Amino acid sequence: MNQKETPLFDALIEYGKKQIYSFHVPGHKDGFTFPERGEALFHEILKIDATEVHGLDDLYDPTDVILSAQELLIDLYKTKKSYFLVNGTTVGNLVMVLSACRPHDKVLVQRNSHKSIFNALKMARVNPVFIAPESGRSGIPVGISRETVRDALEQHPDAKALILTYPNYYGMAKKDYEEIIRYAKEKGLLVLVDEAHGAHFIMGSPVPKSTLSMGADIVVQSAHKTLPAMTMGSYLHILSQRIDIEKVEEYLERLQTSSPSYPIMASLDLARAHLASIDREKLQSILKDIDAFKLGIMEKGFDCVEEDLADQDPFKVILRADGQGFHLQEALFSAGLYPEMADRDHVLLTLPIGGRFPVKEILPVFEKVFSHFNPNRLAEGVPYDLQSQPMTTPVISYEASERLEKELIPLQQAEGRIAAKMVIPYPPGVPLLLDGERITDDHLDHMKALLDAGARFHGLNGDHSLWVYKMNRTVM
Repeated sequence: MNQKETPLFDALIEYGKKQIYSFHVPGHKDGFTFPERGEALFHEILKIDATEVHGLDDLYDPTDVILSAQELLIDLYKTKKSYFLVNGTTVGNLVMVLSACRPHDKVLVQRNSHKSIFNALKMARVNPVFIAPESGRSGIPVGISRETVRDALEQHPDAKALILTYPNYYGMAKKDYEEIIRYAKEKGLLVLVDEAHGAHFIMGSPVPKSTLSMGADIVVQSAHKTLPAMTMGSYLHILSQRIDIEKVEEYLERLQTSSPSYPIMASLDLARAHLASIDREKLQSILKDIDAFKLGIMEKGFDCVEEDLADQDPFKVILRADGQGFHLQEALFSAGLYPEMADRDHVLLTLPIGGRFPVKEILPVFEKVFSHFNPNRLAEGVPYDLQSQPMTTPVISYEASERLEKELIPLQQAEGRIAAKMVIPYPPGVPLLLDGERITDDHLDHMKALLDAGARFHGLNGDHSLWVYKMNRTVM
């Protein structure tokens, strides 16, 4: 197939040329009815903000340009079936879990997964076993180990699925996941992967390998995170006959909007073509600019974090900022540089895959920020890894939790209670505390350390209170 083609994008451009006036939704009428203050900015995008009219196909019953665009996606990623997602990888994770798992199935789940995975588990009413990730020299949770997976399957031989996150938010791709996936499949498990940050992992070395080629059964990717797609644009890929395609399509139609965004879908079409256009020579040129950028940063006195347990995505740069990650992020904001995220000890930069990257113009801005910032002043804190046990399960089942009343209590009174809502440092969206998990001193110490460092949370009220279930402390 010709990967230079962009059938859906082309159809939208043609629609804009042919239509004299819109007598259909949306109400902005191709931009003719729009608030004056936003008209200049929105004008061009509104021309292609269409709906399922003649010539533009239907996302949930594609027979024309959307079908052609998704077939090009299948061809590039070498899958059995691939889909455009207009509600982000969040909806992809929901569809992935709900279509592959049945109520009361036992599933093994990587503990440092995104909150959307845990929401999917609750919606699917499964019985999860959470597997703690390893942390290497970076101190950042990377992924689960072969040994822990083997132990988990020895203790839970009735498990039906393994749910992985690869790479982690920082672009760390654990080195032994191909072996883990192979072992899980030998034991009869379905392998589901949230590969949100790896939509470009088919590019070849030194970019890490995708789980698409490791034997995963179903994979979700955020094209908007590393590829040039609009926000909420993602891909869902099916790679094995063990996944029920009809069920996947049923959940896609149930959970996504019935009015999918054509600009988002067109950007997915373009993002696929962009990725396909990057050959080895072009990749090496892009990486040369990135190496120059990293070298420039290190010459200013800052370290770029490396991890011994994982291959690092070259398009993610992790700045070491011991104890001052949030302060460094604020300093960068003030200088007009907006990082992806910060944690207590790091700042994460996500770099472009091609396109404009004016390294020579950007480095002096970093130098100015760094000249007023001391990277050696350490702050006390607690380790990243809160999981003293390699495997844990919720204290109460998802079904039982729905019958319980909740109450809001101060953080200092929460030790020993059962959390009734996830508490999530955001970003990256990986829960520190899960719904149904018993709250420990470690949880509270870690929360306080992150609050003191400047983190913000979902699930923790402004007065530092949180939701717990009304039940006896000793219930199991």
